[in-house]
Amino acid sequence: MGGGDGTLRLTPVTPPSDRSADVAGTEAIGAGKEMTTATVQAMLDAMPIQAVWSVPIRDETGAVVDFEVCAASPRATDVHGRVGKELIGLRAVEAYPTIAGSPLWEGYLRVIETGEAEEVDRYSHVEMGDGVPHRTVWSVQVTPVSGGIVSAWVRLDEEERLTTRINHTESLGNLGWGRWSLLNGEIEWSPQLYAIHGRDHAEGPLDLQDYPAITHPEDVPLLRDALNRLATAEGPQEFDLRIRVHGEQRHVRAVLEVSRDAAGQPVEVHGVIQDISDWHRAAEELAEINQRLEEESQLTARLQNIILPPPDDPFAIPGLEIAVRYFPAETAPLGGDWYQAIHLDHNQVLLAVGDVAGHGLAAASAMAKLRHAITGLAFAEHEPAQILVALNRLLRRMRPDVLATAVVARYSPKDRILTWTHAGHPPVLLIRGDQVQRLLHPGVLLGVFEDVSYTAANLRLEPEDLLLMFTDGLIERPGRDLFEGLDALCAAIETAVRGTRPAERLAAVMDALVPSNTSDDTCILVARITPHNLEGS
Repeated sequence: MGGGDGTLRLTPVTPPSDRSADVAGTEAIGAGKEMTTATVQAMLDAMPIQAVWSVPIRDETGAVVDFEVCAASPRATDVHGRVGKELIGLRAVEAYPTIAGSPLWEGYLRVIETGEAEEVDRYSHVEMGDGVPHRTVWSVQVTPVSGGIVSAWVRLDEEERLTTRINHTESLGNLGWGRWSLLNGEIEWSPQLYAIHGRDHAEGPLDLQDYPAITHPEDVPLLRDALNRLATAEGPQEFDLRIRVHGEQRHVRAVLEVSRDAAGQPVEVHGVIQDISDWHRAAEELAEINQRLEEESQLTARLQNIILPPPDDPFAIPGLEIAVRYFPAETAPLGGDWYQAIHLDHNQVLLAVGDVAGHGLAAASAMAKLRHAITGLAFAEHEPAQILVALNRLLRRMRPDVLATAVVARYSPKDRILTWTHAGHPPVLLIRGDQVQRLLHPGVLLGVFEDVSYTAANLRLEPEDLLLMFTDGLIERPGRDLFEGLDALCAAIETAVRGTRPAERLAAVMDALVPSNTSDDTCILVARITPHNLEGS
């Protein structure tokens, strides 16, 4: 009603059925409204639906300008997530501004005016959230009740989203479902099943008995056997087939199951069919790749043996007993680790171990060049330091993309003098008695700088001493630095040789050497100083 001051006042209208013919005042109106509200609320509480009862709000001219929720079912949920009694007191236009002037609003007004129920189907409601419009679709049944309206709704876009999700899932998995009635011959296919079979919807689905016509002749007996088993099988039947689709062969996987009536008789076949052509093709390609990898692995092993033949047993050269072991990387058998142990002129011996960075043919090629070069330089009577200078120059000229490390030593059995030098390589280990010493004489990596120089160190060895040369795969491990690995190696060797007889020490050390990094190749050379000397030679 309009106030005496001319302002506009909006007041909920009390339902006519509860208004007294002789209204004494606002208290009587309020009491009547509360009684109706309680009655409607009790009704909604007993109904398993989403619904609210709203009464119209009118202006001074009697026009409906809003609706206020006075009762709500427990399941009622709005677009903002408010549930049940949280909706009571809300006004439609205030709470959902975009409803004003919409088809749903117009339906509300007509129901109030005519007193006849209406269904507002596929009402599209838009709410703004963070400046972004959110669209939902509803089917709303509007019914006049006690001077107000009961609005019952079902959200349709949830069903649409579910259907969309199912369709997307079928498309991503390239699978579809089907149902074949054994009573009336009715067949139902999902859209993706039509796509898998290359059929237009106008052609309709295939009967199970039509499948032999599109199945590869070799797979027809498998299909018939699976279909025959369905009649008695308790669980699903799964099988793979090759089918023809527009002249193209496709591989499909089918999982079919029978539904039975109360008497146990088959009434329907339900199934899922998936196009696994891409999987099958990938499996064939993977098998070909594995075959090639196996052939390459065999070739690599043969090539490795040609370039770096590892002796099976220890061998003797003047003044030394040598044992060598090579561990290829598990992931790349052809690597760049190498060794050399040869008898030179004048009863001198060359001992060397090196490591070319990388794996594969490139690393093996560089390794072969260095190994052959060091042999030639040693026979040309170059000293260890001169050999490393020449190897560095060789890499810089022929393989500037390659880096390498090496330790090179010359041993004179006559006076048991060892002369050695390093190029970025782990130290030589001297095992004397049950103690391990590190022979350190570092130099820069091979291939880093154009002009480098190296110096050598000398040491007189004792009979039954052991020398260990190795590449970093023996001590390297992810998460552990090389110094920690070197400490662990020394401790393992000391444990292995403690209490062993001299004749058993070489074998004991070899057995204790286990690579730490299986993703890198490892080369090991152990030399035992034999007791006799060559003083008279």
